[in-house]
Amino acid sequence: MNSQFVMRYLVLTFFIGALLQAQSIRINEVVSSNSVYFDEDGDTPDWIELYNYGSQNVNLENWTLSDDVSDLSKWTFPNVTIPANDYLLLWASDKDRDQITSTRTLVNQGDFYKYLIPSSEPSPNWKNLTFDDSNWSTGASGFGYSDGDDTTVIPNGTLSVYLRKKFNVSSVADVISLILDIDYDDAFVAYINGVEVARANIDGVAPPFNASTNQDHEAQMYGGGLPDRFTIADFSSILVEGENVLAIQAHNISSGSSDFTTIPFLSAIFSSANNSGVEPPEILNLNNNNHFHTNFKISSDSETLTLSNLTGNIIDQLLIEGLPPNASIGVSGTSENRVNYIETTPGFQNSDEEFLGSVQNEIVFSENGGFKDASVNLSLSGNGFSQEIRYTTDGSSPNPQSQIYTSPIQISTNVSVRAQIFSDNYLPSPVFTESYIFGSNHDIDVLLLSVDPFDFFDEDSGIYVFGTEGTYNTAIPHFGANFWEEWERPIHFSFHEHDSNRSVEYNAGVKIFGGWSRSNGQRSLSFFARGKYGDSEFEYPFFDNLIYNEFEAFTIRNSGQDWLRSSMKDIMLTSLMRGSEIDFQEYNPVATYINGEYWGMYNMREKTNEHMLASKHNVDAESITLLTNNAEVIEGSNEEYNELIAYIENTDLSDDANFEYIKDRVDLKNYTLYQVTNIYTNNTDWPGNNIKFWKHPDTKWRWIMYDTDFGFGPPWNVSNYHENTLSFALRPDGPGWPNPPWSTLLFRKLITNEGFRNQFVNRYADELNTRFLPTNVSNHIDQVYSTIEPEVLAHYTRWKDDPSLGFEITDINAHVNYYVSNMKTFGVNRHPIAIEHIKQQFNLSNLHPLTLTNPDVSKGFVAVNENLSIQQDTWTGDYFETVPVKLTAIPEFGYEFSHWSGNLFSNSETIEVSLTESFEVSPNFIPAETTSSLVINEINYKSINSFDADDWIELYNPNDIAIDVSNWEIKDDDNTHVFVIPEGTQIEGEGYLVIVKNETDFRSVLPGIPFVGELDFGFGSSDAVRLYDQNGALHDIVDYQSAAPWSSCADETGYTLELISPDLDNTLPESWDCINMNGSPNAISIVASDQSELFGPTEQMISLPKGWSMFSTYMIPDDMNLVSVLSTIVDAVIIVKDFNGDAYLREWNFDGIGNLTVGQGYQIKTSADISLNVVGDYASPEDHPISLTPGWNLIGYLKEETSNTIAVFSEINDSGNLVIVKDYTGSAYLPALEFNGIGDMQPGQAYQLKIVNQDVLNYLPND
Repeated sequence: MNSQFVMRYLVLTFFIGALLQAQSIRINEVVSSNSVYFDEDGDTPDWIELYNYGSQNVNLENWTLSDDVSDLSKWTFPNVTIPANDYLLLWASDKDRDQITSTRTLVNQGDFYKYLIPSSEPSPNWKNLTFDDSNWSTGASGFGYSDGDDTTVIPNGTLSVYLRKKFNVSSVADVISLILDIDYDDAFVAYINGVEVARANIDGVAPPFNASTNQDHEAQMYGGGLPDRFTIADFSSILVEGENVLAIQAHNISSGSSDFTTIPFLSAIFSSANNSGVEPPEILNLNNNNHFHTNFKISSDSETLTLSNLTGNIIDQLLIEGLPPNASIGVSGTSENRVNYIETTPGFQNSDEEFLGSVQNEIVFSENGGFKDASVNLSLSGNGFSQEIRYTTDGSSPNPQSQIYTSPIQISTNVSVRAQIFSDNYLPSPVFTESYIFGSNHDIDVLLLSVDPFDFFDEDSGIYVFGTEGTYNTAIPHFGANFWEEWERPIHFSFHEHDSNRSVEYNAGVKIFGGWSRSNGQRSLSFFARGKYGDSEFEYPFFDNLIYNEFEAFTIRNSGQDWLRSSMKDIMLTSLMRGSEIDFQEYNPVATYINGEYWGMYNMREKTNEHMLASKHNVDAESITLLTNNAEVIEGSNEEYNELIAYIENTDLSDDANFEYIKDRVDLKNYTLYQVTNIYTNNTDWPGNNIKFWKHPDTKWRWIMYDTDFGFGPPWNVSNYHENTLSFALRPDGPGWPNPPWSTLLFRKLITNEGFRNQFVNRYADELNTRFLPTNVSNHIDQVYSTIEPEVLAHYTRWKDDPSLGFEITDINAHVNYYVSNMKTFGVNRHPIAIEHIKQQFNLSNLHPLTLTNPDVSKGFVAVNENLSIQQDTWTGDYFETVPVKLTAIPEFGYEFSHWSGNLFSNSETIEVSLTESFEVSPNFIPAETTSSLVINEINYKSINSFDADDWIELYNPNDIAIDVSNWEIKDDDNTHVFVIPEGTQIEGEGYLVIVKNETDFRSVLPGIPFVGELDFGFGSSDAVRLYDQNGALHDIVDYQSAAPWSSCADETGYTLELISPDLDNTLPESWDCINMNGSPNAISIVASDQSELFGPTEQMISLPKGWSMFSTYMIPDDMNLVSVLSTIVDAVIIVKDFNGDAYLREWNFDGIGNLTVGQGYQIKTSADISLNVVGDYASPEDHPISLTPGWNLIGYLKEETSNTIAVFSEINDSGNLVIVKDYTGSAYLPALEFNGIGDMQPGQAYQLKIVNQDVLNYLPND
């Protein structure tokens, strides 16, 4: 750090310290990215530890704690006292809890239970409080064998044990939280008073006594770990005053399993003192002083914590910046200085192992990773004085004993280079990784993985391997093997697009993923974005067909049971439903390397979870309920769904009045198509398996399509297209798998309603007439195969001899074509057979052709059954006799419906046709009053905090007459988000209509602007705005993004996205710009005159990425003061530094820089991706030569256009004066090595350069 900056920093710190009162409470230790310690909800929030180092107790009532220096009273303490020489732990979780509580453990390790090792199914009442368990055995927990912590040892090979423990609760009304902690191997289901409250790793309600588990799960406590935590919902309706019973059925993965464990704990948090149970054991971390949660989280980038007393005086203040995950900043026990710790100690004295800070430098690789044609002479830089770079080439993270970097590394073979900066008494820098692949080319995207070989391939702890011989079952799928564990390991990956130079890299967590396909030699993997690895989300467009690009997890799948057969069946079948009401995981085939070794092709997939659904439907992930199989909970609660099923079981749904209850709760269009699709594809690993369904408070229940490998014929029965899956899906007495009675109940009951039956039959017919036509299916198979075909030969060559395969591949192309051809054969033969199944099941007679003839499709189209939009001159589909078909004529803008002609005449836009023979009908449209289309003209999707109007859009009427837009609709990219424009709304000729999300916010900053509203949904950074007329016809659409080729200039900058002119094509990115600060609602977009040819530009837009970067400007504003220049983005600015080390710190309202200097560069750290607009006069580069001093300089780039770095510095370099130039990403120009990793210099950027002697940089006209 520059010495002048250090001095200013110390002066500032001393000034703040002088304000602090001498109190005995201090902020003693803080972690800003925690994944080690769990709160009472099972989460791992940031945490803050306060310490009373005085000799007197201190009461904190009405003291405050804040992460915002402009609001020191952000969170207020309750009436809590810290005793002398004691600690108080606070969770910085944003949950805002300040209630004084009493925590008691009601069921503890070592308690005595009644237990049963069953040889047959026990009484269904075994879990109820009144059940007589006197004949059961008695034993203390835990229960199991072979882990060494089993108090009650049960026989080796036990498949299940049933446990009952009675416990007492007083003052049930005071319970505010109920927590089950349980250490288990391999699965369990827990009940309280007969009601299921938690489960893990097992299916079935209730699972049979001899049920196996979904996979292996290792207990944690015997190895020093913690039990898993489950927070019990709806406990107030389950607990009773006095005696209750906890019942648990624990299951082993198989009778050959090497171990078995069950150790339960049940704890309650009371709102007042309570004597039920006992004090919680230390392992649960549930003492009474750790249930306080602040209303803020701690930023991993930079945060100032302020502790104030009840009079508002600051007691302590702490700056947290650049803190690695799970490391802390705290007060030294010896020097009382602020230091860092690797060993964190919440609630206890700080560790003796202290560090002065952490290394913040970043390593610069002279060569970016990826695919190389020739050997690489790799240079590593970025370390400062007294810092050393250590590196590895085997995928492992460096340590203090790793190879020291002293000279360039010659690389000519595939390798992952991982490097880290070390410095005495400092925490090391993050690990930086680049992977290099030589002599390989791929025509699909590529995923390069770097992982410690110990984490993947070690016999004891490697997640990819079998493990120690004798600890796993030798029969497929090898239960007990390491790869059945739920172990997570750190990994680095870089994603490279095959048809461009675009790439991205992340640190992540990784687990083995899947069911029985784990036994394949190429195992599927799940990747998780977590703060402890660096980023809490992956932000990149991995999937071309998605409009969102933010993911908390994804998988790379080996194709399951289709591995090394077609390798595409699941992605083919699920993507067949693209554009429908069905949610499914998008896919992207990727070639993969692990530590430089080719690992074959995977199908990269979205992970089916609440975050995927939230992204698809633009809802809050935290509010989603996600269930699986027989209402087993993944997220949320199953109470609402169970109520629905109870109604269905006990109600006559053939009565339309009763069926209205179902319509209000189930998305019948989604459910009908979901059933149709699984039945048509003959998915026989369904409906008793592979079911996920969900709802949000704003939606009805919806079903997800996933894991369809059994569809279109499993490998042992490829020609099963004749099977009657419709009858199979309606069977009332199916076996435990694949279609048990519970799995067919909903469909069986709904189909008793004639209206639903007709809806199902017509939807099946709609799909058979379009999507499921044999030619369409065959074309889709070819299209999907074309996405993997470039990698097939390499992939199959890599794995065809793997011992896990179980069959021989002699001719790769013939082998793959066999399976692809079988899928096509299925598609051809299934179509007529599916029709016969429908006729047979519902006793329907003939089909008849329905022909729609449209004289002019430009005037309008026909909607069939509200499912198909037929926009063809002539279209014919076959429909069933006695099942009415609904037809709706929908005019295009500028036309109106006149009548139907053909086999009937009608003036009604919607008609129902009951077919008894072939039928032909034509819609007729006539011109309406001549008008031009309305235009989506302006979009405000992300307001700046200082001018927060919330989301709004503007429509423009280019006609000279008013247009009535009553009952027109606005949608985003989600069909469930609909805003209906109010009745009586008109847009005057050449006028505007503004539609707002929040009336109060809009009025507060834009008073007097007329609008309609409110939208009950918002617009994202990458989203769509769609305008439909009153007939449901799409009138205008803008699909925009905040990434290239669209501009991000409206992304929380104060600008809106404005159509430059209503005459332009608003589907094109170049038709839009950021024109007026705060936008121009209800007014034309005014573009400043372009005088740049004469006078140069009048403004400059500078993009600043989140985190550290460097910037400069070629503008001379009227007010050169830094704070003034940054005023539009100041809320996102953390710190700005100039070359001298002077700094502007927003939170401290401290400006040590003052005015900007033309030609100088500046370092800046921001909390978000933002754009800075600088307005003023152009600083011609010819008029502003830049003086350079020996050593390091930080310069601005003054030209409007890009210039090659070599050309810019040609004069200086010709004299041998230039040593190095670096940009903010670490890319470098090294003249001595003739290496230009920067390429062209960019306007708005700043650059560091090092020279030998004093010099002057002149930006020459021909640079």
